[in-house]
Amino acid sequence: MSKAWQQQKERGSSRLIRFLAWIALTLGRRAIHLVLCFIIFYYVVFAKTARQASKQFMLRALKKKASYIDVYLHLLTFATVAIDRIYFLAGKNAQFDIHITGKELFEKYAGQGCILLTAHIGSFDVMRVLAAQQKQLKLRILLDIAHNSQALELIQALDPVLAQGVIDAKTPAPELALKLNEALANNEMVGIMADRCTQGDRRRTVEFLGEHAEFPEGPWQLAAVLKAPVIACFGVYRGNKRYDIHFEVIADRLGSSRKDRGPAIDKAIQHYVTRLEHFAQHYPRNWFNFYNFWGS
Repeated sequence: MSKAWQQQKERGSSRLIRFLAWIALTLGRRAIHLVLCFIIFYYVVFAKTARQASKQFMLRALKKKASYIDVYLHLLTFATVAIDRIYFLAGKNAQFDIHITGKELFEKYAGQGCILLTAHIGSFDVMRVLAAQQKQLKLRILLDIAHNSQALELIQALDPVLAQGVIDAKTPAPELALKLNEALANNEMVGIMADRCTQGDRRRTVEFLGEHAEFPEGPWQLAAVLKAPVIACFGVYRGNKRYDIHFEVIADRLGSSRKDRGPAIDKAIQHYVTRLEHFAQHYPRNWFNFYNFWGS
């Protein structure tokens, strides 16, 4: 499973992405949505890997075989959320209807940094709305820059401040720990995707949607070593212009000593995966891992 998603190159050229961004920001969301409808029709027909992954996921999440319409709407949701990223990065939050659950957590943890663990489900960018509303909250992102060069290019173009705060996930472990510790010491939130394993990762096997799946241990080990609160966060797209953001505490601290760190991480990963399963089943079109997630 570790290589499956890493071997998938970013779709589309930088020129095409800039053109789509221009349509979105100049002609509006309705115009770009019409363009996406045609683009996604092409992908449903020709992108075999994404099509099969969508069907595989739908079968597990909904216990029924997905039709081509289901796959089309699944991929269209992904494309819509990807384009909405442009609006969030450009600071055009006001045009969206955004509901936040768990907002009070950031009053509880005011004055200290925390780890935000999310997944490739819905939108992570919409969570920046909370940071925009509460100026004292600063958001950093842990990102595999080599694998997401086009995403970083988009962030640099639309939100240079956020781009400067991106932390490369491929930074050597000791240096990475120091950078994250510095961010937490500055009372910053560090966002990390915790659902995909990369080559060489230590993994934990957990039941997810009725079958064993592997999840990376690294984010949890970092949180334990840094003694930081861990908060799960999921921003799901509800259609039209509505997003629901959910924040939930996983653990105030992952173990009080080295001895109980392992059991604490096991418990925390299980909690996280249970919540991930909940959102995957209730909002299946928000699931954006278009590869063989289970490796079966």
